[in-house]
Amino acid sequence: MTSRRLSILVTLLSGTALTTCAPPADEVTAWRVRADDSLELNDDGGWAAPDNTVATVPVDQVFRLRFEVALAAAGAPRLRLEARRNEGAWVPVEAHDHPYPDESASPVTSIAASDEYSHGEPTSDLVGGSTPTFGGGSGISLRPSPLLRDVSAGSTEWEWPLVIRYFSDGATQVGPGDVFEYRLVDWSGQPLRGPAARVEATVPDRHLGGTYVETPDRVGPFEASNGDLYFIQEPAETYNVFMIVKSSDRGRSWTEVDAPGRPPNGDLEAVSATLVDGVIHMIHMSDETWYYQFNTSDHAEAPDRWALADGDLAPDRDPPTQVTALAARSDGSLVAVYGGDTKLHYRIRPAGGEWGVEATIDAATPDTLSGPVVVTDDNDVVHLAYVDLGGDGWLRSILPDGSLGTRTRFASGLGRAEEDRVAILPLNLLASGAVSVIYRPEDGRLLERRLSPTGALGTPSVVTSIAVASGPVDSDQVTADAVAFGDDVHVLFVERSSGALWHAVRPSGGAWGTPEVVLDGIDGQWIRGAVLTRGPGGPVYGFVVDTGSDGGSGMSRYGELPVG
Repeated sequence: MTSRRLSILVTLLSGTALTTCAPPADEVTAWRVRADDSLELNDDGGWAAPDNTVATVPVDQVFRLRFEVALAAAGAPRLRLEARRNEGAWVPVEAHDHPYPDESASPVTSIAASDEYSHGEPTSDLVGGSTPTFGGGSGISLRPSPLLRDVSAGSTEWEWPLVIRYFSDGATQVGPGDVFEYRLVDWSGQPLRGPAARVEATVPDRHLGGTYVETPDRVGPFEASNGDLYFIQEPAETYNVFMIVKSSDRGRSWTEVDAPGRPPNGDLEAVSATLVDGVIHMIHMSDETWYYQFNTSDHAEAPDRWALADGDLAPDRDPPTQVTALAARSDGSLVAVYGGDTKLHYRIRPAGGEWGVEATIDAATPDTLSGPVVVTDDNDVVHLAYVDLGGDGWLRSILPDGSLGTRTRFASGLGRAEEDRVAILPLNLLASGAVSVIYRPEDGRLLERRLSPTGALGTPSVVTSIAVASGPVDSDQVTADAVAFGDDVHVLFVERSSGALWHAVRPSGGAWGTPEVVLDGIDGQWIRGAVLTRGPGGPVYGFVVDTGSDGGSGMSRYGELPVG
């Protein structure tokens, strides 16, 4: 091959000479947007706007885009999609499903799979007013291009399911009103003649998007004195780094704060957090265990900033399930509990100091331990509940001097499967001084026992007989949460059979009431919350629920229930 021919070939492969090619003879003659993916391919309905009209589409929801294309000749059209955001650079639109991507990427927009038609299903004539005879076309599902199949010359139609992600790889965040344009190109990359399609992104109220961190303990929402709310999450399953997202409008909208300062460590397998004097303290286990600090808007000198982004807590361990729990005491000291190869360990950090020497829980027993949850009482005793892999639940205390109290078994039959290793909900201290311990036996119910201030353990009471989910996606834990307000205890749980979110409450001095549905028609998979007191409507149980990401992203939303 001569050097001149080789130069031409390299230029063509690199794409730098494509702009000199003649435009394709095929032409886009119309386009239209479907609001969602709820109708079959050739149903004439569900349109978000008239032909060739900008439509608004919500982030993290699959919508569909249909093009009418006038083909100059019969054959198998080799079409691809390109997109740009806010008049930026055009880029190819790849096929990555939502909410869980089949490939290892979650771009800001991508082609998704349709639940309503199969790839290559033939289209009929629905959009545009083209005069040529209709020649065919097809639907595209989780592929970058149509199925290569001959169609006649003339008017054709092609439909793509698409998604725009609120948070995506690179921790990119889409803003309300961002405009996305989509155009058709041939396989050489040359745009077809005719218009590009345009949509405007909207962000539903109380939408967090992102990916839920794997947490056996509390991760928010945390509340500053001015009512700002904070929550810990990841941008995407394929870009699993720390994010602190903040809401200054009581949960209606959320955005990341201090992205440049975020921790370098990813893979958020076990995260626990607590708020002390304007600082969110966090521990995180992946291969090692780390400690972080984030300043809320209450911090006088450096608000809304990562203050410590890479603190060491414990070396590499290989626990049966990665677990952590974090408690604060009245003097500002912290007690961190975390998983080891077979045991649980803990370390104590005095306020402003360094982590102390590691201690081991139940070192003299043969049990393998997991699933720790903690709460601090008014005497700075840290109450610890945990399980062994034989299905027993245990209570111990970490005393103010750092020593351990007596071990007490409070439950058996908690299950031995991997999904049962975090069978205890976050602990709660009541105004009476009692500790509420709520747990899920293997039969799926939720039970509660209360530890009195004198150390007496009450009999079990049934929170709900509805079978509660455990271990959806890769959580290895009961899908439920509990908070206390005074002596009232509130529980949110996901029903195993339906995925619906339910609420149960035990008022002070009373029994557990009949649970009520909070959110139906979802596939609940994570739930964590807290009592928030500074909103205009009074105290609420503020919570964030993953409504069905399957371990992916984009399905987390904020909600509130009144308390008191």
